[in-house]
Amino acid sequence: MQLQQRFLRLTIFSLALLCLLAACTRNESVQTLEQRDLMRLVFKGWDVSADKAIVKTPQLKAELPVSAKSVAALALRMHALHVQKIDADTAVLLVKGEPQESGLPNLIAAYWFKRRGEAWSLVKRQDVVEWLAANGRISKASMVELFPGDFALALEHSHVEKNEVNVWLRLLRVQADSIHPLFDKDLELVRHYESGPECESMMHPGKGKHPRLRVHENEQEPPNCYDYLASWELAPGTTAPGQLLVEFAGKTYGYRVVSHMTDGNGERTTSYEFVVTAQKGKKKLLFDADKQKYVLVNDKPAKAK
Repeated sequence: MQLQQRFLRLTIFSLALLCLLAACTRNESVQTLEQRDLMRLVFKGWDVSADKAIVKTPQLKAELPVSAKSVAALALRMHALHVQKIDADTAVLLVKGEPQESGLPNLIAAYWFKRRGEAWSLVKRQDVVEWLAANGRISKASMVELFPGDFALALEHSHVEKNEVNVWLRLLRVQADSIHPLFDKDLELVRHYESGPECESMMHPGKGKHPRLRVHENEQEPPNCYDYLASWELAPGTTAPGQLLVEFAGKTYGYRVVSHMTDGNGERTTSYEFVVTAQKGKKKLLFDADKQKYVLVNDKPAKAK
């Protein structure tokens, strides 16, 4: 009888241990590639709600760039951008992190998963893929096909400071175990600059002509303004990333010196006339297999007007 009871207790203990191990295994894997499930697997306790979406160090294994200074422990609101299957058993989750402290850059992170049976498990993490511009925002994120089975994350991110607005394109190649930039320098899509409130009327003039300006030597120089806009299109290749075509147009609004005059009292005056300089053109970038990046192969001369 004692032997039977001992065997029964041992059996119950073994079953409990197996159940515990099975539960732990389930906690370290998910059954689907739903963004919410993967985020919870990477960041314990994460949820889309305001407070639970904030992830702090050391759970987030990230350090700010040297140029950025934080007054408190790093805390980012983490959001899933996209889940991309690399092959039948490999997927990557792309994530953005928005800082809770002003003046800090946005973060791009990546996490890789492998399928074992019917479950997906986290196998690699890259908590810092890229830091974007401080005080910036991601205005658009999309996946583009470089060639069949090979993809890149296209990020259009912006930055506003004083009188200038900038939007850039950053292209990140997503592979089975790594993610890396495809440009040495982000591609400029928008640049809008106004040196003063006069730019509004300068850039949107009425029917009348702008009169000449006469500025005394102790007065501020006339304003200048700039407006640039570009669009891009990537044509997938067959066995390597295809060409990237950029079409752009820009205008500079400003004043050109016409003459200098000095009156009888020795006061110097400069006359300016209003000038608009326009340019338009195309740029073609091709993938360099040695550098593993896109390079500009021909920059067609801009057509000035």
